[in-house]
Amino acid sequence: MSGSSPAGSDGDAVSGSSPVGSDGGAAGGSSPAGSRTGAASAWIASQTLRLYPLAYRRRYGDEMRALLEDSPVRPITALDLLRGALVAHLRPADAPAGAVEPADRIRATAGGVLMCWIFFAAAGFGFYKSTEDYPFSLAGHAHPLLRDAHLAVQALAVIASATVVLGALPLIAAALALARREPSRRRAVVLPFLPVVVFVLITGAVIALAHVYGPNASSGVGNGVAVLWGIAGVGCGVTCVLACRAALFATPTPASRLRAALVAGTLVTVAMIAIAAATAIYALALWLDAAQLAGDPNGPFGLLSVSASLILQVIVMLAAGALAATTTVRGWRAENQLSPA
Repeated sequence: MSGSSPAGSDGDAVSGSSPVGSDGGAAGGSSPAGSRTGAASAWIASQTLRLYPLAYRRRYGDEMRALLEDSPVRPITALDLLRGALVAHLRPADAPAGAVEPADRIRATAGGVLMCWIFFAAAGFGFYKSTEDYPFSLAGHAHPLLRDAHLAVQALAVIASATVVLGALPLIAAALALARREPSRRRAVVLPFLPVVVFVLITGAVIALAHVYGPNASSGVGNGVAVLWGIAGVGCGVTCVLACRAALFATPTPASRLRAALVAGTLVTVAMIAIAAATAIYALALWLDAAQLAGDPNGPFGLLSVSASLILQVIVMLAAGALAATTTVRGWRAENQLSPA
């Protein structure tokens, strides 16, 4: 990316400053297998560009896409681009100035917080499944800290979920109003609902299978279906958020509604951090007060202990909360420059 790169002033988005080999050839060679590898690498690298902050994509996106299209791409290019995207997110001060309007920055913040919420909710669902059995209820009655931490997680999850819905409603109303005025925009408004419908159908199919086979199904099959259902849920959630983000950027939205969405996103971010803290307290209290229960097998296949599952969930929650906090801070910086209209 010439003199400036998504990785900042001290590094290019791709190691060695170019994805092209010194001999001008692709790393995969000229064989059919090498061609397929090169094509796959190029596609993955082009998708990795989407991970860069909005300012970098708008300033350098066309240049990098052209470079990836015109030059043979090495398999390691996607990893180099991923590293550059991570550095770009960690160093927001190095972002190109003036590349993103304040309103679009707030739109990006709303989409970023919602994406973080999808992964956070997946970890939260894991917490629910890990602690839903009767022994955990008994442990909560015996140890007040366990009970209070679990109740805090539940209450904050309800508040955060309601805030997500309330924050999205004004934006959904604006998108629907635009679709009524301009029929050409209806496709963008409808697309976010399709992943939801798909996931509902998948869930219905899983429930139907459970009723049909019930006790006759082996535990391995049931666990496998549960894992696939979870992956489908995250995939549908991510697809829905990406479609919502595209619709949001295509919809003229009053500044007041964008500010309301930013406030809602901030509350959700605070709730995520608080839920992660409560989950960590629960995990620690369980390990101290109910060590035997903490060591029991957990998860779809029982590969992890309860404590290990809780630690993994806390890590995902903290990562999602930290990313949401980062994009929220950027949103509030842009809010100061947003026109009052």
